[in-house]
Amino acid sequence: MSRTRTKGEKRKIPWSWIYIGVTVVAVLLFGLFNQEFGNVFATLSRLTPGFLLLGIGVSLVYFLFEGELIRLLMRSQDIHLSFWTGQKIGLLGIYYSYITPSSTGGQPMQAAYLLRDKIPAGVSTAVLLVKFFCFQCAFVLVSLASFFYMLPKLQAENPGIIPWIVLGLVINGGSVVFFRAVFYQPVLHGLCRAAKWITRRVPRLEKRFHAQEAIDKFEGDFSSYSDDFQSKKKSIVLGVLGSIPQFILQMSVIYFVFLSFGYRSVSYWEVLAVQSLLQVSVSFMPMPGASGAQEIGFSTFFRNYFVNDDLYAAVMVWRFFTYYLVVIAGAVLVVADQIWYRKKRLRQALDVPPETE
Repeated sequence: MSRTRTKGEKRKIPWSWIYIGVTVVAVLLFGLFNQEFGNVFATLSRLTPGFLLLGIGVSLVYFLFEGELIRLLMRSQDIHLSFWTGQKIGLLGIYYSYITPSSTGGQPMQAAYLLRDKIPAGVSTAVLLVKFFCFQCAFVLVSLASFFYMLPKLQAENPGIIPWIVLGLVINGGSVVFFRAVFYQPVLHGLCRAAKWITRRVPRLEKRFHAQEAIDKFEGDFSSYSDDFQSKKKSIVLGVLGSIPQFILQMSVIYFVFLSFGYRSVSYWEVLAVQSLLQVSVSFMPMPGASGAQEIGFSTFFRNYFVNDDLYAAVMVWRFFTYYLVVIAGAVLVVADQIWYRKKRLRQALDVPPETE
């Protein structure tokens, strides 16, 4: 039986469709206003496609690690995600990290999607912060090893980038300490008190979202994980050990770009080390995907490697495969997931029996 809208009843705003439209428009504008995005296709026609396909394959395995590590850490909390849910949450986290300043959007959006699946925000946030902690540990460890491996060559050929590398190691190392500290109850309680103090000064937040109550619930859910943090050492160690090859895979894409340009003389380990140092040097930049800093950094770190007047072309190809392609794939996934979820909610609404008098 169809439901008619009574007089004076507000028309429901189709937020999901608005969200889909904004996402599509944002991605289209993202491409139109970036010159390197448009030129990359002409550059691809002159490269060896087989090596680029290998680079895409490496990226896919990197995504596979992301989803499986999330599932591993969720299981430590007795939350069992399906393989495809883990992969979806993993890719969505990467996508939102790439399009938000300083990669701040990944974990909050993952928690929002998990909340949609009835997983409490405090629990999912705790698990996702552990995931981030594990990856940061791997990031710092591999970058530190790369720094000592490349230090003699850097001192001889490119000493100007050493302070940026050291700064990046200090900032990322500090983030490891900070996120570990969040799992201490006094630190967590202090952060939640600060959040409540802020919301008390914004009455609309309290009125609309019951912010004080929501923060208390979040703290309780988060604490249920952090209280048992020490007993989860095995899963955390496995998370760090799994994050090391994952980070190496992410940093390896550039090697296949090297091969596609015809370079064969530089070793894989050197390319991997330089890419790791580039990443640690720009990861703290406050632009979405460290845009601008990544391109400038690539030109600085790899100027002695692309010596056939092809450095700018290399920047375009590398950025396309490590950033733009991920943004496009993530946007498609967001749109598809929103359409699927809207249809699911509609089916559930239609299945609800009408209220009896």
